[in-house]
This record gives sequence, structure tokens and C-alpha cells, in this order.
Amino acid sequence: MNDSKEQFKNGDLHSTVATIQTAFKDKNTLYYMELGGVQRLQGSAQVANSTQSLLAADQLVGQWEIDTTDKLKRSFSNMGAYVLSEGFSSNYDPKPYEVTYLSQTLALNHLSQGRWSDAMVEAKKMAQREKVIEELIQGKVAAVSKTEEIQQNNHTTRGATSRIQDINGYPINLLDDEETRALKNSYQNPGAYYLSGFIHESQGEASLAAPGYRLAIELKPSVNFFKTSIAKLDSNIADQNKKSFADTLIIIDTGYLPKIAPHRISQTFNFGGNSKLMTLTFPVIEQSTERFTPTLIQVGDRVANPELVTNLEAMARKNLHDEMPGYVLRASSRALVSLAAQYAADQAAQQAARRNNQNGQNNTAVIIGAIAGLITGYGLQAINVTDVRHWSTLPAQTYMARMGLPIGPNVLKYRTPSGVILSQTVNLVGGYNVIYIRMFRNRATILTSNDPVVLPNGGQVIKPADIAIGPDQSASSLALPTQPTAVKPNEGVFEGFKKLIGGFMESKPEESVVATQAVSPASTPNLALEAQSADSPSAAGGKIEDAKPQESPNLLNSLQQLFN
Repeated sequence: MNDSKEQFKNGDLHSTVATIQTAFKDKNTLYYMELGGVQRLQGSAQVANSTQSLLAADQLVGQWEIDTTDKLKRSFSNMGAYVLSEGFSSNYDPKPYEVTYLSQTLALNHLSQGRWSDAMVEAKKMAQREKVIEELIQGKVAAVSKTEEIQQNNHTTRGATSRIQDINGYPINLLDDEETRALKNSYQNPGAYYLSGFIHESQGEASLAAPGYRLAIELKPSVNFFKTSIAKLDSNIADQNKKSFADTLIIIDTGYLPKIAPHRISQTFNFGGNSKLMTLTFPVIEQSTERFTPTLIQVGDRVANPELVTNLEAMARKNLHDEMPGYVLRASSRALVSLAAQYAADQAAQQAARRNNQNGQNNTAVIIGAIAGLITGYGLQAINVTDVRHWSTLPAQTYMARMGLPIGPNVLKYRTPSGVILSQTVNLVGGYNVIYIRMFRNRATILTSNDPVVLPNGGQVIKPADIAIGPDQSASSLALPTQPTAVKPNEGVFEGFKKLIGGFMESKPEESVVATQAVSPASTPNLALEAQSADSPSAAGGKIEDAKPQESPNLLNSLQQLFN
């Protein structure tokens, strides 16, 4: 996925979709979010497919919600074990800001297909899931604090810490910038809340629209039209049937979420009176490279004044900042347990050597003991990995503007990050409208609500039941395009040890590769945009594990099975 980043930034969405279908062995929540998120950006013809993919992701998030609620009801000892476990599996636990953005994206898809009531359901779902996310974060904080206290009272793990400041060489500045500190949390999205209010207002639900607007204001008080919307809410609803213009919300997604990558750090730990250097691995979010503030958004003769409403990049940094104590405590605890295992094996080997020397015996057992100690140490270090998966095709920032525009066809003109001015005709209806713009380097994708090109079968609704995942059906069995994948045999430090002590015993590693049949993805034409040269009006910008033949039992295989 990281290798496809340049394709995505250039707006090569067909190649990006192909990469997603090839890169994911497991069709999990992240797969469907990535796929659905890019499919919609291919243009209005792919919105229905995007909605199907995102609904699959949404159903898996619903199961995650149930599992998380159950997890929060567990005893503390189970919660502590959860904190110390890596949590890396074929499943994917969505990040808080990803859950919010999923609801927002589904709502926008429903709007483009003329299903405002379904969009309202997504808005309500976002608020319901927020409570689960809040409780999960609080549960993790309490579990980390209590688990660290227990670790400090254990002789083996006394040196464990949850403070990233105690780890020399971690770029803490990437998690502690001004924009990140300004956030209340990593899951409340001001733009999504405003969109929720706008959708509820369009349905005449003032009592539901007001909370969305108020939350947006609370989270982003600097946005002027947030305040105007709450002030004019009642009058707007009262005058809905009298509007002679298209009340339009313009949403502009810009930039690219920085990559989250593993960062290895050498750290000294004291154990058994000696200092040992251990390698720890932590996730790090990279520096932001491409930011863009919309400088020209014009519809007809009206110039928009887009304001920065959501900083998803800062939300991602805030989430990593909040998760870091768990990462640090887990890594430092594992390092100390690894050192303890190596120390115990070394002490046992030395005692055996002394006994053998006294009895005039050879030290073969000592060699085997030392190898066992190394296997123990390296085996524990081998699990010192960090899960850096994330929804990589998210934008970095979201801008919004609300305008009263003429009903009917309007020419939308905008400037791309490369400086090229492009235009496209958008059709606005009486009442409420949404124009969505996703900026790439030298092009953009435009989607509008109530788009006649997108309305399927006269507005037929795609329901979650249409893609239901039954109890005996995994998400990966959904009928979506796949690409060839290969499952490689497990390799690791044990293969090295087999070669190292080949004089003592034999072992022949077997290899097998399982490949799936390739299915070529359907190609979809990209949205064509017409380039025009124009003067720029002044505008305010804001900011399975392989089968192996049975082997004769031997000591090394027994050790391998034990430490596996």
C-alpha cells in the first residue's frame, strides 16, 4: 500500500484499486475501507460499488463494536493481558478517526445516490459508536496504569515503562505539535458533525441538527459558518418550501495522510547486574509532505470561502500519541522478559558446565542449553513487532463552505495543487445539495448529491442485508474482485539454528507456496476534467499455514514447537 502512494497522489485511481486488491491477503475491515474509499473517487459510475464495499466495512466495524463492548466488561486481569498483547492478527481494529470517517464517507455516498434518509442513519450511527470509542480509550488508559504498577512490583519486569520519553531516540516531536495538542480527542470529527447537522436540517429535524452543529462549533470554534448555521437553523427549516436557491455545502478533501511506519530503536536495559542493548520497535507517523489550501473554488459567478474544519492528520497523530503508553509498556516488558530468559538459560548452562567439569563429562548439554537460551531470547524478540496498518488513502485535511447557489447547471471552477485551473458542470436542485471535491496533485474528483448519473434503478437503496455476512460466511467471501496472493512458509531464527547445529542433528525445511487464481479487476474510466485558463479571483483560504511432511522427532523440533 505504501508503494502505491505515488499512484494515488497523482490521481491514478485504477492502479490504486488494483494495488489494494493485490496487497490484501485478508479481506478485512481495512481492505473494504481502502477499496470503497478509492472506488468512489473513480467517479459517479463507481459510487454503487463503493457503497457496497463500505457497507461491508461498516458491518465488520459493527462486529468490532460488539467485541469491544464485551472486552470492556472483562475483569482487569484480562484487560491487562489485552494491553500487553500485540493485537496483530488478520482482523483489523479500526482507529477512532477511521470509524468516524467511514460513517461520513457512507453518508456522502448515500447523498450522491439521492438517499438522504440513509445518510441520516449514518449520522446517528456515528454518535452511537462514539460512546464505545470513548469507553475503550478510558479502559486502555486505566489498564496501562494498573499493569505498569504490577510490572514494577515484579522482579523481572521492574524496569518496564509506559513513557515514550524514557525511550531514547523516538521522534516525540511528531506527536506533540501544536495542531495535535489542540485536539480534544482522536475521534470527534468537526466536519462530520457539521455534515450530520446539515443532513438532519435537510430532513426538517431541527432537534437532531442542532447537536451536530453545536458539537462542530465546540470542536472548531474558529469556523464562522458553523455559528451562522446554528443561528439560522429554525428559520431555514421554517422556510424550506420557500427557498428559491440551492442551499449547498461544499466539502473539499486535500492532502494525504502521512505514512505510519515501524521505527526501531536500540535501548539499554539493566538485568542481572549487567547492561544489555535491546532493539525495540514502535510505530511512528512521518512528517507531513504535501498540504494544500484551496485557493480557488468558484461556482458560477460565486466565489467560495472554504474554511479548514477537520485536520485528519492531527487526529492520526493524536491517536498514536494516546496509544503510545501501551506500545512502550508492551515493548519494554517484552525486552525484560527476553533478558530474563537469556539470563536464566545462561546461568543454567554455567552450572551444568561446572558439574560436567567436576565429573569429567563433555559439555554437549551446555551447548544445547546455550542454544535454548538464544532461541528463547530471539524468539521473544521476534514478536517485538508493531502493527502499523492504517487507512492510507485518507486525506490530511477537510475544508468546507456553505453557499446559496442558482438551481440547475452551474460551472464549478477550481485550482489544483499543481496550479492548473479546471472546471466541471454540476447540477444543483432546489433545497439542499452537497458538492464533494477530492483534490489530487493535478486533477480532482467531483461528486454531487442527487446526481442523476448515480441514482440506481430510480433511487433503489442498497441495504446492508444485501451484503450480509452470515455466521458461516467470512467477510472475505463477499463477491468482490481479488488478485493473486501467495502464502509463504514461516521462516525465522529457527531455520538459522538448524543450520548452525547441523553437525548435531538433521532437519530439512520444506517449502510450499499456495497461490490463488487471478481475477482481473474491471477497468473503470477516470473522471474527465476540462482544463481552462482563467484569471484567479481573490478567495479566502483556510486553513493458513502450509502442510508439511511428518518429520522424525528430534530435540530441535521439540524446542521449535515449544517456543512457537
